[in-house]
Amino acid sequence: MEQAASWRRNSKVTNIISSLQNFYTSKSKYLLALHSCSESFGIAVKDTENTETIIKSEIFNTGRSLSNKLFSCIEKILPRKYWKQIIRISVAKGPGSFTSTRLTISMARIIAQQIDCSLDSISSFHLMAPRLYKNLHQNQVFNPFWIKDLLPRRGIIAAKYQLIKIHKESSFHEFSELTTPQLIPNEKDINPSINASNNIEKDIISLINFSQHCQNLKVNSHWGKALPIYPTSPIDNKK
Repeated sequence: MEQAASWRRNSKVTNIISSLQNFYTSKSKYLLALHSCSESFGIAVKDTENTETIIKSEIFNTGRSLSNKLFSCIEKILPRKYWKQIIRISVAKGPGSFTSTRLTISMARIIAQQIDCSLDSISSFHLMAPRLYKNLHQNQVFNPFWIKDLLPRRGIIAAKYQLIKIHKESSFHEFSELTTPQLIPNEKDINPSINASNNIEKDIISLINFSQHCQNLKVNSHWGKALPIYPTSPIDNKK
């Protein structure tokens, strides 16, 4: 039995390696996901023609040097010669780092415009929802809830979500964004609420699943509609 189990494990590893080796082909059609709302830059790529549904992802700790590394990070995951085979791009639009979010959305818009593909955008809080809603009491999971983040000297940013459906075939958790991320004057108005938490490793997978969901529905998302969310101004007007 141990030999049989070992053979199955080795066979599974061999299949995964084989799938990765065949990830870059002239017939592949790629989904590309980009997330830079924190100091890390997350990228995920999925080949919709690959029956193994392998997702390649990587997190780059770029800090404030993303502008110098944006192209090279994307090329490490998906070489430029395959960019024309991208059929859909998805990007996290904030809230988060002003500069990094703007840079990544600008890059996504340029690529989508040049190769004429759909560009989906979604808030970083929306991507957290599939993780954070599990912190709710079991009888509240399908009720509306808030995700909030306290910014020093600026206030509370929050957004309201509700679980609509779990698509088991694609691992996509469909949430409705009832209120977009915005400054909240009174914390007492948002209840129940969960503190926002960054986990780019998981959220980039949620982003590529969101992209696959949009592709399955044949949603046509024009690149011109992808804009960053700035709940607070990058310019402090207070003297």
